[in-house]
Amino acid sequence: MSNNLTLELPNFEGPLDLLLHLIKSQKIDIYDIPIAQITSQYLAYLHEMQRLNLKIAGEYFVMSSILLRIKSQSLLPQNDFVNEDEPEEDPRDELVQQLVQYSVFKKISAYFKERNEKVPITASKEESVPQTKEIQPLPLGQITSFDLANTFIVILQRLKLRHPNLASVKVKAKSITQMIDFLREKLAENKVISFFSCTDQLQNLSDFIGLFLALLELCKKKEIKVKQACTFGDLKLERIDNNGK
Repeated sequence: MSNNLTLELPNFEGPLDLLLHLIKSQKIDIYDIPIAQITSQYLAYLHEMQRLNLKIAGEYFVMSSILLRIKSQSLLPQNDFVNEDEPEEDPRDELVQQLVQYSVFKKISAYFKERNEKVPITASKEESVPQTKEIQPLPLGQITSFDLANTFIVILQRLKLRHPNLASVKVKAKSITQMIDFLREKLAENKVISFFSCTDQLQNLSDFIGLFLALLELCKKKEIKVKQACTFGDLKLERIDNNGK
């Protein structure tokens, strides 16, 4: 892959946004980032910003330090005495996780912006229910997208454990409409279903996001209630019948 990159300076929302731009514009596998190349390009952006006397937030320089540290760690010689039964830690792992999470939040944000919902799903919500407390349904319309997104991140991590090469899995992405039909079929069979269990057969990140957005659509249409025992916990989807129960 060529290291040549035409620098454009759109308004980035932060260092992760800039990194994601570099990765997507070059069609780089987010789980296999060429750290030396990306670091060089990231620093080139900062240099160009400084040359144009643009105001640069401190977090951009913090990220440059992180990238340089990861780059230096990746250049260290392999330890010959590492236990072969234990997988060696990749210094890029933490950065990759942050980028994946940021990408998901960005997709969710874009979805809500596009939909421009007249009846918002999000609203203020009381303090999360502690684990020791009995499960209580979260009132319809009062589950914030942030709460749901946090749960989504947990499920995404579960998927990544099952499929380490998630980014390279080539499966035709199902549309949100198909995912809505999928959830409706599940709810027709059982009044209450586990959202975690609905993800067991998914192998593609696009399908995963589609399923999550389908959940939001059914909430908006008032076809389901969502219950959650604790933050990051499983979501229980309950069908709302015509009588409102």
